[in-house]
Amino acid sequence: MTETLQITQAAGVTTLTINRPHIKNAVDSATMIAMREAIEACETDGTRCIVIAGAGGAFSSGADIMAAMQSGGTPDDVYRVLTEAYGPTLLAIRGSSWPVIAAVDGVAAGIGCDLALACDLRLVSARGRFSEIFIKVGLIPDGGGTYLLPRLIGHGRAMELMLTGEMVEAEKALSWGLANAVFAVESFADEVQAYAARIASQSPQALTSGKRAMLAAQHEGDYAAALRREAAAQREIFSSEDGFEGFQAFMEKRPPVWKGR
Repeated sequence: MTETLQITQAAGVTTLTINRPHIKNAVDSATMIAMREAIEACETDGTRCIVIAGAGGAFSSGADIMAAMQSGGTPDDVYRVLTEAYGPTLLAIRGSSWPVIAAVDGVAAGIGCDLALACDLRLVSARGRFSEIFIKVGLIPDGGGTYLLPRLIGHGRAMELMLTGEMVEAEKALSWGLANAVFAVESFADEVQAYAARIASQSPQALTSGKRAMLAAQHEGDYAAALRREAAAQREIFSSEDGFEGFQAFMEKRPPVWKGR
C-alpha cells in the first residue's frame, strides 16, 4: 500500500483503489508504478480477481498534468513516462493471470479511460462516464485506446470518441458494450465486490487459461487457431486436480472446492 494506492484483499479479490480524490484520481508515474507492482504481486498471493477503483466518486480523470510539468514536460519526458510507467502498468493488466475489473464510479477520462479499457470487464455506477478527452488538448489516446476502443465498440464509434472527446454516460456505455453492467451509486461498491467474488470462486486454471485464450484470439483473429488453443487449454485443465474436482462437483451437485492445481 502507498499513500496514493490503497490495497485491500478479501475472498480472493484484490482491490486497488487510486487514492487521489482531491484531483479526481489523476494518476502520476509513482501511482502507476505502484499499481503495476501490486498487480504483479497478485500472481502469487492467492488473488483470483483484481478490481481497480478510484476513491471519492471518480475513477480517474486522467494523467496528473501538474506532476508531468514538474518533471520537465518535454517530449522526451512524456515518452519516458509513457514507456516506463504507464505502458508497463497497462501491459501488466492485460498480462495478469487473473481477470481485472475496472470499477468506474464517476469520470474515467484520458489515460483513466484507457486504464478502464485495459481491464477485462468494466462495471459502472449510474454516474460513471468515459471520455477519450485527449483531443480537447490536441493529443491522441496514449494508453492503448486506439487499439482497445475499436475492438470493444467498433471503428466508427471509436473514431467518434477519439475525434470529439465526447463524454459517454453509463447507460450509453452499456448499450455500446463499453460497460458490462451498470449499478446504482448507493450499492455500487457492494455490487462490484459481489461480482468479483463470484468470479474469484471459479476454477483458478479456467480463469487463467480462459483469459489467455480470449486475448490471444483477439490478436490472431483466426477462428481455427482459437479452437486449437481452447482445446489445448481444456486438455491441460482436465489433466489437473481442479479439472477432476469440477467434474465431480457437478455430478454430485455440490459447490466445487478449488485447489489451484
